[in-house]
Amino acid sequence: MIIIDAGHGGGDPGAIGNGVIEKDWTLEVSLHQYHFLRKLGIQCMMTRERDVLLPPEKRVSLVKQSGKAVCISNHYNAGGGSGGEVIHSIYSKSNLPKQIANALVNTGMPVRRVFSRKGSGSDYYYMHRLTGAVETIIVEYGFLDSDSDMKKLSVRSFRLQLAEEVAIAAVKYTRGAKDSLYVVQAGAFQTKDKAEKLCSELKQKGYEVFVRKEG
Repeated sequence: MIIIDAGHGGGDPGAIGNGVIEKDWTLEVSLHQYHFLRKLGIQCMMTRERDVLLPPEKRVSLVKQSGKAVCISNHYNAGGGSGGEVIHSIYSKSNLPKQIANALVNTGMPVRRVFSRKGSGSDYYYMHRLTGAVETIIVEYGFLDSDSDMKKLSVRSFRLQLAEEVAIAAVKYTRGAKDSLYVVQAGAFQTKDKAEKLCSELKQKGYEVFVRKEG
């Protein structure tokens, strides 16, 4: 159903900002998405599960030959700017990119743009150009050199929450609009300490949980 691509890796660090190396955070959220989906009973796989360098031809081969419907390629930005970005193929006609963008926004990360980029007669990004029938979506979760983005992204639970919501959007898309996905809420509290106490108790029992502040 879904293949998860942890961007960069090994000798390719990706973006760097505020002491964070992109390849580390892409692996973190990708592993979390993988285990999150597996616990939901969703079929998924990964392009890399550790800090290794994947040459472009190897990375796209894993995606193309996976037989999956969707690839989520996880990334973080740098170089000026703020907010998330969702990048799709120039040939994409689905609503998946917008659904992923909405998932980011609804979780608390503004999205600066949803776009595609044309190269010399085809897609500019090789993850779109060379992954065959798999619908590959590049998700940039924010800018590592943006103070406003890092204020949110520096909280690990927020990074993982973004990753979960993106994964859920992809699952809903692959299953079709008529299929349902049930999410369990364990409790709701007016004070943060009580919410964190329950969260800690559930984690000790092996559940994947997080605290989300509404509003």
